Amino acid sequence: MAQMNKNQEVSITQTPTEYMLNGTDEYLRFFPKEKCYPNQKDAMDNIHSALLIGNLILFEGACGTGKTLSALAPALHVGKTIDKTIIIATSVHQQMVQFIQEAKDIKKSNDIKVVVLKGKTAMCAHGIDYEECKVKKENTYDLIKLERELNLKKIEVKSANEKYKESKDRSYIELRNELSKELDAANTKAAKLRNNSCNDLYEVLHSDNIEFKNWLFSGVRAPEEVNEYAINQGMCGYELLKKEIKHADLIICNFNHVLNNDIFNLLLGWLEKEPNEVIVILDEAHNIEASARSHSSDSITEHTLEKAMKELEFEFTDAYLLFRVFFNVLKEFYASTLKFGDRERIGNHWIDIRISDPKKRDDKLLAKFLNQAKKEGFGEKNKILLFLTDISKFGESIENKNHNDYKKGVSSILKRSSVRLVADFLSKYIILSNNLEYYPILNIKRDMVKNEVYGRIELSTCIPKNITEQLFNSVYSAILMSATLRPFDMMKSVLGINRPTIELAYKTTFSIENRLTATIQIPPLIANNRSDPAIMATIESVLLDIIEYSIGNVIIFFQSSAESKRYFNKLKLKISKLEESIPLFLDETGVSSQQIREDFFKIGENSKKAVLLSYLWGTLSEGVDYRDGRGRTVVIVGIGYPALNDRMKAIEFAYNHTFGAGTGWEYAVLIPTIRKIRQAMGRVVRSPHDYGARILMDSRFSEERAPKLKKHSVYNIFPDDEKEEFIDVENNKLKYALSNFYNEMNGTNYD
Repeated sequence: MAQMNKNQEVSITQTPTEYMLNGTDEYLRFFPKEKCYPNQKDAMDNIHSALLIGNLILFEGACGTGKTLSALAPALHVGKTIDKTIIIATSVHQQMVQFIQEAKDIKKSNDIKVVVLKGKTAMCAHGIDYEECKVKKENTYDLIKLERELNLKKIEVKSANEKYKESKDRSYIELRNELSKELDAANTKAAKLRNNSCNDLYEVLHSDNIEFKNWLFSGVRAPEEVNEYAINQGMCGYELLKKEIKHADLIICNFNHVLNNDIFNLLLGWLEKEPNEVIVILDEAHNIEASARSHSSDSITEHTLEKAMKELEFEFTDAYLLFRVFFNVLKEFYASTLKFGDRERIGNHWIDIRISDPKKRDDKLLAKFLNQAKKEGFGEKNKILLFLTDISKFGESIENKNHNDYKKGVSSILKRSSVRLVADFLSKYIILSNNLEYYPILNIKRDMVKNEVYGRIELSTCIPKNITEQLFNSVYSAILMSATLRPFDMMKSVLGINRPTIELAYKTTFSIENRLTATIQIPPLIANNRSDPAIMATIESVLLDIIEYSIGNVIIFFQSSAESKRYFNKLKLKISKLEESIPLFLDETGVSSQQIREDFFKIGENSKKAVLLSYLWGTLSEGVDYRDGRGRTVVIVGIGYPALNDRMKAIEFAYNHTFGAGTGWEYAVLIPTIRKIRQAMGRVVRSPHDYGARILMDSRFSEERAPKLKKHSVYNIFPDDEKEEFIDVENNKLKYALSNFYNEMNGTNYD
């Protein structure tokens, strides 16, 4: 095993033969296979050693490294050894399914207790939302407390009766009558509570749950199984899990349970653990940055403002007037940006409107609001902030009243208040709007029910380390793993990782003969070139060659959804004229891709051919297993940088400001895009016996063109072990390269 030092990167390539386990390492009892992949034993050794001393691990492993077990086996052993709970999380549903299966395999030969977590709302059998559930839960606890008091009252009444019979003292009759009145009142109160409590939780709290605990930990139970068990028992599956989770050795969950600070603290409370008593494993860790950014952003809609104003209009006039000022400024701002006919073309997806320059952070909407508020007599910014604090407290009093009315049965529904929500958002917006780590932006879309356009103010987080730095500094250890995690230094910078780490990078050990990686000399597909008729004709011609000469399913990722739709229409026309009927599928923005994916897979699994056109930033470019016949050829058309809109420019500028000039483009745009491309390339060749072709259509991928294209080339951005497989192929010769490759894979000699 390689010697580990602080912040060391271990990049190891072993021969592509499976490593036979000798069982000398204690952690191998948690490894459920008889043998492992070539790099897997080395990865486990390094991870185990790092965990024992509390280092954090950055782990990049190509498909075939067995990342999940490489992390789980040593983590479980260390957890058992030094009493740490393991939490493994992902952002991809398919990976969650894999975690459950791996845990089941480990469970066969090890006494480990596993809990698979899902959100409260998702597990509620009655479809009740979080706030209503919260009140019903309080009522249920109050009901149980009251029932205990009722039992005591009954005992007191019985005692008074018995004492009267013994002594004939009339004072005991008076005491009994008084106690009976109290008992009747308590029964009336209990009846109201029962009508507004959760019977499923009530049953959980009245059960010793031994049977459930034994059932839960006798296997690895998916949330759906827990729900089914709970429903059959008339109980709440979520609350059952919460009661037993403290006994678990391993928690399987999604990113939200870890990256949302409030939820993570709740989880730690259920576990009865401090952060330094858990080991966190984050799969698909290249997505942490975007997920953390999403979790920490905030927004308020025009509709929420309206609701808050209705609550305040006759109760707190000055607060109503301040909210009205903001409401009017918001509506006037986006109305002034819409030209003739624009309003009619707005659909049900949010459209961004600039209110602040991405570099200057000169929020014009905020300036108008503060100026107008001052004219209305609300004073300067600091005075407005103090007033918003008062409004927030008033909103809290409304929430408490609504809460108590529902709790007591005065109201049959839990009324929602928007006052505190709006006041708190406006305070945050005023304070952070011009902070370089945040970016304010106005969005508009159409309310399809009312058929009217409405707006939303969003305060977007630019720097994710505001969320992740605290997490990674507080836990005992963490393993961040992905097939596309490099460059490690950048990952540590953007996530705020400043503790001792070990970085592991393992290239694929699948036979190089089983894959073809070709770069095609299409001129750089920058905005000016994409609509060039000659370039479009070349792309169309090359794609037709790829489709014709590929054996099996072809997946094509374009730079955008619009580009994929454009070429879908072109290819559909041409392919319809071919003798061979080849189905074409289009993955579109806003349309569920599940059925498309299943139909596409089925064709490939039946050894036939179909073509799927998608886009790089869509849901099908990562986390989807196109193993074996599901996908034989993957094509990436163009670099596919994200839209360089104001939002992205603000992130880029914030990175420059935080990490140094020049880092913005690299950290925010270039590297995330290359990761996306590497993920897309990894959709094919998913096992040692699988094979496929990866086609990169843009001269910026080419080694030959790199010196001429200079900074525009992306060839040198790829890891060395990956780019060494790139073969520059002329456009008109790609069909021969594909034909040779697939004939060889199918055992045909081709001259």
